[in-house]
Amino acid sequence: MFIVESNPNKEMQILLRGVRQKLGHVPPHWELFATINPTRFKMFLEEINYLTSHPNINSDFFTFLRYTVATDNGFSYCIRFNREFLLAKGYRVEQLQAVEGTQKTLPLDERHQAPFDAAMKAVYTPELFTKALIESLKTIGWSDADIFDAVDHGAFLFRFAKVLKA
Repeated sequence: MFIVESNPNKEMQILLRGVRQKLGHVPPHWELFATINPTRFKMFLEEINYLTSHPNINSDFFTFLRYTVATDNGFSYCIRFNREFLLAKGYRVEQLQAVEGTQKTLPLDERHQAPFDAAMKAVYTPELFTKALIESLKTIGWSDADIFDAVDHGAFLFRFAKVLKA
């Protein structure tokens, strides 16, 4: 599956055991990440924990963001992983299909659609991510930190998908 063989050290095996207990399994690319760079893997888990309990953004927003970037880029494992996660949370297949393709309609409130659209612009057409766009997000109550978190996570998955494909 991967060029490098997964062989996490003892500390990473303990962390991965916790992931397995929480999710029911360990995504294979997480095990590879834990093998290749344990320090960055710990940072990645901290990031996921932060996003899961984000103070202002619905945690499903980030899952939909990952799912959308994964479908856009053919990152099959991440598509399956996030799809199963969203379906288990009670979303319908039609709602997942609505964030695929060109329309990308998020099944959350309208307020969350705006930073979702902005994150997509930042990832795919950064020249359209403007000061005016940021100001429009602030007008509806998003902070600079919220906007950063949305864009950063979309860009992270875009980059992560490319690295893992390589």
